Amino acid sequence: MDVARVEVYLDNQDEPFAVLEKPPFTLELDPSGLSEGTHYLIAVVHYADGSVDHHEYVFEVARKGPVYAGHIARAPIMAPIEVRMVDSVELEAPAKPDFFRYALLPVLLFLIFAGTATWLAYYGENAIPGGALAAAQVETEEEAKTPAAAGLDDGKALYQRLCASCHQADGRGMPPTFPALAGNENLKDAEYVIKTVLHGKPGTAMPPFAAQLDDQAAAAVVSYIRTAWGNDFGPVTPEEVARLR
Repeated sequence: MDVARVEVYLDNQDEPFAVLEKPPFTLELDPSGLSEGTHYLIAVVHYADGSVDHHEYVFEVARKGPVYAGHIARAPIMAPIEVRMVDSVELEAPAKPDFFRYALLPVLLFLIFAGTATWLAYYGENAIPGGALAAAQVETEEEAKTPAAAGLDDGKALYQRLCASCHQADGRGMPPTFPALAGNENLKDAEYVIKTVLHGKPGTAMPPFAAQLDDQAAAAVVSYIRTAWGNDFGPVTPEEVARLR
């Protein structure tokens, strides 16, 4: 799918740290402008057809004397955005190119990633324990467009795929950018929750999912959110969703 733009949120910021609107979608981060410790970066990818994906990166920043160093600790597989840690001091005084680093290493990494992707695609989720998680990480675009329907079990699966990267699997979120859903009294209002899932919240990182979820699937994920993690606000029906679409 064609990428329309990428909004990048750093840690718990309400506003995007950066907005990328033209390819190549590459973000360069200078660790000298960040505090020491662990940082989180959410890339919200908006596609031309209206669908949205979320990709989470985790990186560490450390300081040694006057020099800041950063490295990415976790990055998603096959994300349409490249995130680089850039040392401004290194840019000002570039070192002599290293043949292994700049020529041989990229080739080796490409072969490793290509081989892994091919192996996963061929053997599927039964290849190794936890294959369902591996399959979810490399799911095709068509699979992402075809949500399961009906029931709280399906609602949980949809939540894990579409919502957990921001609101977390346990519903605790990453406030204030991604509010907690566990124990959130706003969920009492079924109409508010349905409209938020279908139409998103303009001006925030919450995207609309009306194009990706039919009435039955939207009802399933809303019902799961309103009844999981100790919430006791009750399920909703596909008819309620259809009325508010």
